[in-house]
Amino acid sequence: MKNKENFLESCLFFNTNALSRYLLKLAQKEFKHLKLSPAHASLLLLLYDTPGISPKELGRYLHLTPSTITRFVDALEKKGMVKRKTQGKSTFVSPSRKGLELKKSVAVAYKKLYLKYTKILGSDTANQLSFAILKANGKLSEFLSNNE
Repeated sequence: MKNKENFLESCLFFNTNALSRYLLKLAQKEFKHLKLSPAHASLLLLLYDTPGISPKELGRYLHLTPSTITRFVDALEKKGMVKRKTQGKSTFVSPSRKGLELKKSVAVAYKKLYLKYTKILGSDTANQLSFAILKANGKLSEFLSNNE
């Protein structure tokens, strides 16, 4: 059993998945009162800064597949949080009036999440980890794009 523990301790895949699950639990608590998943809140944050963005661009920024973006937009549209505009074959997504009403609350929830995990991890550790993961994601994305 000792070898399995050592392997898992040094496995990036295992550790990032565990970290993701812990962060998701923290995030779900912060967004629960808004009746939004953290993923839907992320999409809304992006829409606040880039209203009229295409689903393709949403997927690129959020690192999600087109089908996942479609599901997210469908769910938020059903809640009245976003609206779609179609021009020819192109679709553009923006926050609705109801979605815009949550802008401050979504930002506050994200800030609380950030403060919570930085308090737990320490500010330096949280920031270094975030940038290291961002860099690793970029390298892995480039590798996968070139080897598909």
